[in-house]
Amino acid sequence: MPWSPGVRQYGVLKDFFDSLWSSPKEINTGHSLGTPSSFTSSDTIAMQESQQNTPGTATYYYPVVGRKNTGAVYDRIHITDMEKSYPYQFSLFILSYSAIQGVRDTSLGITLPDIELPAASYFEIAGIHGKPYREYAGDRKTPKERVADYDENNPKDTLPTPSRFGGYCNHGSVSFPTWHRPYMMLIEQVVGNVADRIAANIEKQYPAEVGKWVPQAQQLRFPFWDWADPATNAQGLPAVLYEDTVVITLPGGQTATVQNPIAYYTFQEGFPYDFADVYNSSTGQTAYYSKWTRTYRHAPSTPQGGTDISGVQTAIESQASHLSSGIGLLFAFPDGMDPAIAYDEFSNEVTESKRQEDYFNSGSLEALHGIIHGTIGGNGDMTDPDYAAFDPIFFFHHSNVDRLIALWEWCYPNYWMGDGYVDAGVSYTWTQQRGTFGQVYNEQILPNGARGNLYPFRNDNGTYWTSDQCRFLDANAYPKYYSYPEFQGVKVDQTATDAERAAGRARIAKYYGFDPQQAATQVDTEAWSHLPVPSPTDAGLPQTFQAIKNYRVFVVLVQLPENAFNTSYHFELHQTSGSQTLIGTVTVFTRPDYSPCTACALRREMNTVVRGVITLPPSLLNDIIVSGAGGGNATLETTTEAIAQSLTGKLLDPSRQVVSTAQGGTRAPTVPPNQTSPPNIVPSGVTLFSAAVAEKTDDKTYPVQLYDWQKHNSLFTSGWQHQVKPAS
Repeated sequence: MPWSPGVRQYGVLKDFFDSLWSSPKEINTGHSLGTPSSFTSSDTIAMQESQQNTPGTATYYYPVVGRKNTGAVYDRIHITDMEKSYPYQFSLFILSYSAIQGVRDTSLGITLPDIELPAASYFEIAGIHGKPYREYAGDRKTPKERVADYDENNPKDTLPTPSRFGGYCNHGSVSFPTWHRPYMMLIEQVVGNVADRIAANIEKQYPAEVGKWVPQAQQLRFPFWDWADPATNAQGLPAVLYEDTVVITLPGGQTATVQNPIAYYTFQEGFPYDFADVYNSSTGQTAYYSKWTRTYRHAPSTPQGGTDISGVQTAIESQASHLSSGIGLLFAFPDGMDPAIAYDEFSNEVTESKRQEDYFNSGSLEALHGIIHGTIGGNGDMTDPDYAAFDPIFFFHHSNVDRLIALWEWCYPNYWMGDGYVDAGVSYTWTQQRGTFGQVYNEQILPNGARGNLYPFRNDNGTYWTSDQCRFLDANAYPKYYSYPEFQGVKVDQTATDAERAAGRARIAKYYGFDPQQAATQVDTEAWSHLPVPSPTDAGLPQTFQAIKNYRVFVVLVQLPENAFNTSYHFELHQTSGSQTLIGTVTVFTRPDYSPCTACALRREMNTVVRGVITLPPSLLNDIIVSGAGGGNATLETTTEAIAQSLTGKLLDPSRQVVSTAQGGTRAPTVPPNQTSPPNIVPSGVTLFSAAVAEKTDDKTYPVQLYDWQKHNSLFTSGWQHQVKPAS
């Protein structure tokens, strides 16, 4: 049968893939894999001799090389900029993204290519992130690789279902940023290769168009959506990311309205056997993944599904300020941290390297990324890691995540996972559970070598990508063939001096809303004067730094049990003085306990705790401090208690239904025993922290340094009150 992207009748597919990975011969895919001469120049499955197999037997894989065939580096650009200013690239992108999803509009007068390889279909690429739990079609393992982690006592290895495959999960790990980089390169490569062929067809069909399309196809890179941009995020989701149709440019300057492949993905011919509904026992809400024929956002709890775009917009707009300040805080890591510990805290929301009370409290990129998953998804695909990548917006989200990684590693080139970390003079290795098909459980994570392999992404020589290869986008880095536009004076593919990097991170932090120097000029400094601000030199900072007087930064560290609800869920922090105002969110982005993901199962056994950091707005703090100044009798303790009393916590299910609430402060009434929430769902900790701020005396553009971190109140000591009846 010819390959149709999205074909998912499992029994047929199992036979198909078994035959696909047999000895070299012409496979019934509409495309011969038998000899190199039958490969296309753009979509190629590499072929190399395997010593583990019978001599003469070839191993096939789809190499992740990005846009190597263009021979140059071009920028990924914002999707709204592409739509507005790059009409040829935008048209090629829409047509190509549609094509790999199995949608081909034959009415446009353009010859559209078929997707000839399973590894290049949208379903196959999206399935890497979760379901269906089988190996990616572009990664053929040798028999020796297949038995590398066999355990006769593990049902995963001995029962027919789930199959002997634990997924490719790299969440809650120092490899979270690096694993997603070749993943984005893969989708960029596939879309770009199809765009090359479409552009060539156009110029062949329409001689007057020669020179207009092919160069634009060569420059095409996967666009991003900057969900934290304070200049745009309050406007919600851009129309191009949700409207059912878009307008594209055609040869001769004509335009056409076509189906928008970014708005949703339609499963072409059914589902694999392991697509299952996800039921929330706390609220009775269900995500009907086994019945929805397309992806949805903020879907109702019905088998018919649907997208509530107004719900999406409201959720995004409510998160705008917190997302911006959260990204800004990521660029406030101080000078001189242990490189591995700094990278651990930045890279993931679990954090292996330190005791809970030792966090620097700048938050993590993974935690902020999870908010977008929950905000976009609601009771829909983006909320569940097993289904999230099927929503086409997933890759625009992760393109921006990769952009933020590129900015951060440019600013902090020495902060890196390395071979592990040191605490109190003792060396420790990274051991987050990985649980993928080719890996031994609880093995050490290294940035290179066999223990640094980022499955299932292979280089063109057949080896797997490693975290070391994923670092950096400059000319000295392992080639990736993309970059990002200049941002706040930072071009991530250019080298820089230490001074330039420091100035760049200060500008980025301020752009995203973390600017203590400016905030300190806008508060009532007399009312703040009781807050302790010790000498920076006493805290070990150089003598060139001086304290910002009468000012401290306050954050809330939120620690949540990863599997409290057996699905993704949210913690929200609200201001309760006057009308309730959302301050910030921490989202737990997780799979249910019946997901075949081995890494998630092992984290569940370890009772993993997810952490997130919420910055308290200076304006809110100023209102609290001024109103509670106490005629000069205020202390740090009375101030932190006043802050706590002004806050409310909420736990929400994926559909944003409130499950449990808590009032802050020691004066809040104790929740009656018959109204308390089950202990397994309440946060592990919600704690107020503060830090003093120092600035460089001879260079106010240098990044501020946060120091004198102090742990204050546990905010919700009076208990959590259940707000819903247990589902029957």
